[in-house]
Amino acid sequence: MPTKMRFEKALLVLVVLTALAVLGQKWVLQETFVIDPTEGLDNRLYNDRLSGGTSQSEMISGAADSYVWRCDLHATGYAYPHCGFEVRLTGSYTQGINFSNYRTVKIWLDYEGPNDSVRIFLRNYNSRYSVASDDTTTKYNQLEFSPAKDQAYYEFSFGDFFVANWWLREKNIPPQLSHPEFNNIVSFEVQTGSGHLPGEHRFVLRRVELVGQRFDTADWYLGIIVVWVVIVLLFLAYRVLELTGEVRERKKREQELMDVNLFLDSRSRELEAKTKTDALTGAFNREGIEESIKNGLWEWRHSAKPLSIVMMDIDHFKKINDQYGHAVGDDILAGISALVKEHIRATDLFARWGGEEFVLVCRNTRIHYAQHIAEKLRAMIAEHKFDGELQVTASFGVATLTGGRSVEQLFKAADDALYQAKEKGRNRVLKEGDD
Repeated sequence: MPTKMRFEKALLVLVVLTALAVLGQKWVLQETFVIDPTEGLDNRLYNDRLSGGTSQSEMISGAADSYVWRCDLHATGYAYPHCGFEVRLTGSYTQGINFSNYRTVKIWLDYEGPNDSVRIFLRNYNSRYSVASDDTTTKYNQLEFSPAKDQAYYEFSFGDFFVANWWLREKNIPPQLSHPEFNNIVSFEVQTGSGHLPGEHRFVLRRVELVGQRFDTADWYLGIIVVWVVIVLLFLAYRVLELTGEVRERKKREQELMDVNLFLDSRSRELEAKTKTDALTGAFNREGIEESIKNGLWEWRHSAKPLSIVMMDIDHFKKINDQYGHAVGDDILAGISALVKEHIRATDLFARWGGEEFVLVCRNTRIHYAQHIAEKLRAMIAEHKFDGELQVTASFGVATLTGGRSVEQLFKAADDALYQAKEKGRNRVLKEGDD
């Protein structure tokens, strides 16, 4: 199967999966904790007798799918008669469940009695205010509502809960700890309302659902974006490797063609080389470096391979000619050319640019390495003795091809750097941009 077709099919699958992830995020992320009588969670029924009251309460057996109880609240013995039913969410009184990411609570509850409201508590354990031996020290996150007849269930937001004022006063809770907390809920409670009206109160609790998310919606979408970014990067890496292979194969074919042409046209190439070299120095002339610059320019544009050049000028060469004669000057030019060609890379091309000025074309070479090459040549020339006794120096300017720059501008940048090197005392290497 062609690579393009495989990619299009994979992309289609990813788009479908992304659409499902976006449209179905509510169902994927939603997490529900259920309090159901059939789950066998620990529970207890309590009343105000521990506070000195005389109220009575009892569980009523019968329905296996509901918690059913009744309370007889008495107004004697305690000013705030009450009874309640508590369900422990875990087997530990101190290690509860983290409901911080939960948003709503649904309650299937029937109530009959003189009160016009019922209280719900989500009790949170925190060692900053709770004591393991005293269950009244857990924070009473409270919600109070008026039940209606024939209503299937009640739904509330976690934002509707508040901390019971009587608990804050009784436990002397500081303001910074007086806000609702849901990170360690140990129990769920249903209690008679704050009206504390005496009489018979009947409750049927069929089900409780606490609904939240496994993690935030923003994180979900961020995860989708991250997955796509990773996929795109992997695809780009694959394409780079594929293109690199194609380029390598193309270069291989080009090399084979070059070998064939070299074998068939060796003689004509020898003749051609003579027209591209400087007769005096043996270095390439301007025509000789044309092909190298074109190749370097093509590599820079199509393969992002850097192209740098080094301009070189022999210092005070006119004085050498005037003092020792042109024959000695010619020997020095030829000697420098031979010295440089012996110590440059096979991929570098050295040419005489005119008079005592030379240029070194460095393909696939960044400017700092080209500067390093120039510095090595500068030191080598300065230490070499020509004709057994003469020593000369040379100045160098280095530049590299950048976006939007023409070849003419490249050479001008190198020439400007060479000019600066000569202005600053000669026998030195400066790259473009150096002060």
